[in-house]
Amino acid sequence: MHWMGEDSLQPTLYALNVGRGDSFFVEIPTESGTSVVLIDGGDDFFDESVKPLRFVQDKGWNQIDLMILTHIHPDHLTGLLEVAEHIPIREAILPYPEIVVELGKMMHPKAIQTAEMLQMYKQLHVCLERQNTRITLRPPFGERTIWQFGNFLLRHLDPVEKSDLSAFHILEELQTAPAYRQERLCAAFDGQSNGDSSVWLLEDADGAHLVLFAGDALQPNLERITEREYIRPRGFKVGHHGMMDAWNEPMLRLLSPEWILITNHREEYKIFVDAWMQLAQCSDSRLFVTGSEANTFYLVSRLPLMPERIELL
Repeated sequence: MHWMGEDSLQPTLYALNVGRGDSFFVEIPTESGTSVVLIDGGDDFFDESVKPLRFVQDKGWNQIDLMILTHIHPDHLTGLLEVAEHIPIREAILPYPEIVVELGKMMHPKAIQTAEMLQMYKQLHVCLERQNTRITLRPPFGERTIWQFGNFLLRHLDPVEKSDLSAFHILEELQTAPAYRQERLCAAFDGQSNGDSSVWLLEDADGAHLVLFAGDALQPNLERITEREYIRPRGFKVGHHGMMDAWNEPMLRLLSPEWILITNHREEYKIFVDAWMQLAQCSDSRLFVTGSEANTFYLVSRLPLMPERIELL
């Protein structure tokens, strides 16, 4: 067996610039090879190079060891389907069991979006089954919470109780609802889906918290987590693209990260940068925004170091 030095065994985080959306790769070298984790897939691809599928191909990775969908919204789900259609996926963690519902025609834009996303979620499930991917459901539908890659653990923190899942309760109602109620329920699901988002923590064998991935989770989600356990991540990927319903000064002081990562495009960066900088200063954290500079390809961090910006050639 080829033994690698300690420094070469640090994981690398890639945060693709997919606009107001999430797509992360974590490349984890181990003494027996390299594992690749994909968290969410984005949907705003201003250049072919930032598509997760293209990124996998350019990296020369021949499989994804773990694919995670945090919740059902287009800016997290869309890019995953294309990856699953072309790249072998060893295991996938999905937020919900299969959703069986026949929907009529929708008129409301958010209802239309939900109908499209439920169809895409079904397609993803079928695609993964076709390639014999091990499909795992996150809690509370599944019991497993820890995935180990060499000396590193990826741990599911939230949700843990079915009562936390307001959007899923809408889906349950939708599956038995008469046609005249479907549109209202679909629109309501879109508005609640962020609250169902998974939150993940990458930590090393010594228990150091390297990066907290908040998906699109909101402030109450983080409060549930910090009531259960002490979290002190070196890096904090803020939920919901930096919107103020996802974080605040007390939470940031509690987490006290060295650096903060927000996934958003340049237009919203210009709108919110002052508020974001003010929040970051309260915990003396460095702020990084994927789309803050034109022509950004991705941000990369040799964890737990601060990210660096890589531009398109």
